Amino acid sequence: MEIGRAIDPSQKAGIKYPSWKQGFCLKCNRRQNMNRATFWTCPITRAFLWGGTLLLSLLGACQRGDNANGGVPDTASLLSGEGARFYQLSSADTTGGNNDRINIHPGQTATIADIEGPGLISRVWITIDSRDPHFLRRMVLRMYWDDEQEPSVEVPVGDFFGSAFAYKHHTPNLVGMSSGGYYSYFPMPFGKRARLEVVNETGEEVYAFYYQIGYYRLDEPLPVGTGYFHAQWRRDDRTETPGNYVALEAKGQGHFVGLHFNSQSYDQSLFYLEGDEMIFVDGEQQPSVHGTGLEDYFNSGWYFKDGPFDAAYHGLVLMDTLGRITAYRHHWPDPIPFSDSLKVTLEHGHGNEEAVDFSTTAFWYQAEPHKPFPALLKAGLRVPLQRPVPNGALEAELMALEGAEGVVEDMSDFGSDWSGADQLAVTAANGDSFRLNIPDALEKKYNLALYMTRGPAYGPVRIRANGGVETFFNGHAEQLGAAPPVVLVGVVPEDNAIALSFSLADSSQKPGVTRVGIDAVILTPERTYIPQWYMIGPFPNPRESDDLRYGLDSIYPPERETDLTATYRGVDGQEVSWKRVSGEGGGYAMRLTRQFDPYEFIVSYFLTYVYAPEARQVPLLIGSDDGAKVFLNDRELYRFLAVRIAAPDQDTVQLHLKPGWNKLMIKAENNFGGYAFYARILDPNNNLKFDINGPAQ
Repeated sequence: MEIGRAIDPSQKAGIKYPSWKQGFCLKCNRRQNMNRATFWTCPITRAFLWGGTLLLSLLGACQRGDNANGGVPDTASLLSGEGARFYQLSSADTTGGNNDRINIHPGQTATIADIEGPGLISRVWITIDSRDPHFLRRMVLRMYWDDEQEPSVEVPVGDFFGSAFAYKHHTPNLVGMSSGGYYSYFPMPFGKRARLEVVNETGEEVYAFYYQIGYYRLDEPLPVGTGYFHAQWRRDDRTETPGNYVALEAKGQGHFVGLHFNSQSYDQSLFYLEGDEMIFVDGEQQPSVHGTGLEDYFNSGWYFKDGPFDAAYHGLVLMDTLGRITAYRHHWPDPIPFSDSLKVTLEHGHGNEEAVDFSTTAFWYQAEPHKPFPALLKAGLRVPLQRPVPNGALEAELMALEGAEGVVEDMSDFGSDWSGADQLAVTAANGDSFRLNIPDALEKKYNLALYMTRGPAYGPVRIRANGGVETFFNGHAEQLGAAPPVVLVGVVPEDNAIALSFSLADSSQKPGVTRVGIDAVILTPERTYIPQWYMIGPFPNPRESDDLRYGLDSIYPPERETDLTATYRGVDGQEVSWKRVSGEGGGYAMRLTRQFDPYEFIVSYFLTYVYAPEARQVPLLIGSDDGAKVFLNDRELYRFLAVRIAAPDQDTVQLHLKPGWNKLMIKAENNFGGYAFYARILDPNNNLKFDINGPAQ
């Protein structure tokens, strides 16, 4: 067999081909009459046979012999001409020496290929020696086809080759990293010219950049409408918008062939994987591709329960305790065609309820021209998070500053770790002091985390909260960067406010004038949960599906009477009675899955009493896994029915307490899996009392 020349499958013993009948061809999106000859003249079918799969042959093949607009390149057909010839460009030392590399100065763009067409790039290989720890994001690969002014590929090198957080060996068929190298086998056809560039935005010289570009020079022009290779990188470092994250918006005709995905949570959780992929083709209002969870899109399940792997067209490159994921899916066996437009989106958590760091590289082929790309983020804002500031932070630049003058500084050149990309910078003499005031501190006690900056111009400072709890922070460092959080434990507000005082310490490291950089503050209340409950259950929770569960609205005896000596019939006819349980830990620390058998598909009741010296309104903060109701003095005040994981303070219920004892009852419902609830009442002045016996004490 001649290299690059396809063979009629009927000539291969043991290969079965489909019966010849009317079928649907993905190449031209229409039904065509098929026979043995027209089957083999369909370029896309041949391309997939060349790659070792008969998938598209089973879907049919069409009579047209040219390449459909924006189609996946038919490498076998393009190389079938007698004049096709293979070449390789490289960084080889042309003097005969062993200096087979180039160096790239900071800010320099190196052109590693400039090839006249027609042709097809079949392999790109590089390896890099950079002293910048973030070079995977601060070096950019660009590709231009046919003298276009805007690139068709513009992606940081780590993201293009599949791993942006760190170099990770993984070897899928099309693009990956292998034992120190980076490779791509995506076919990249071009008609007139191909230009590949590498941009060094690390801020320092890249001393060694090696490359090899393998390509074919073709003897005939590309077929009309040949799909050109495209790749685009995007990032949203805190997905706070209510809409889906958008990985790609393409205009024209083509095929979507893959996605590289990087994510990092701000609380080390993976709940954001509950989001779905939604892909909209040709302007449709409802996505023709709607998934069931992000890990499912990458052909995995249960939050990637068995960890990293690399398969031919999908894989999990990295998953760690920081809540970071790197995954890939290449739609080479199942490209998604579009005739007019394509929009690839991802939910960030179910219903976009999670604020996380998403970045993606989308791969597709389309007929030129393509829609211009959004401006690539500057190098600092491409760097992965090193010190994530949790969601819900209080911005220091918005706080009242006393005793000094401060300026708001843009820190985006130094990374994406600063919340809102800004900090409050204060310059003062050693020994001086200033104060930041935090209002609306309504809890009894807080643990406080300060997110600050360190660097050559910064110095030591003593920090005190409300004249009590204090700590010391040395902001001096050789390199400017985001410092680990500075923590003060057990801060008690005064008049519902916290005053943070900063005293610049004398230092031999940085005498004279010193800078203090404050990014944000996280206030975490020292939560005190309702300490004790009577509980009874389990009672049945009949269900038809996750959305149709009836136990929460079924009325069982504890809703009709309060008799702590009574015994009732529960699930499976078992006898159930009231017993005590501690609520001090709250949530999963109550171990409700050990309190009930069974603990799935049940409801149970929890009872306590609250004493108020006078009539007053107080907030009850509740979180539940799954559904819950709240009753105060036998009146239903709150109902929640859904499937969720419990967390503190998910909802607020206003309680109108009467003078004396008030009966508080929670009805907690479980679908399957975890079972828990959190419940606490804000009482900063300690006026309320809790007792499970209430008036009978």
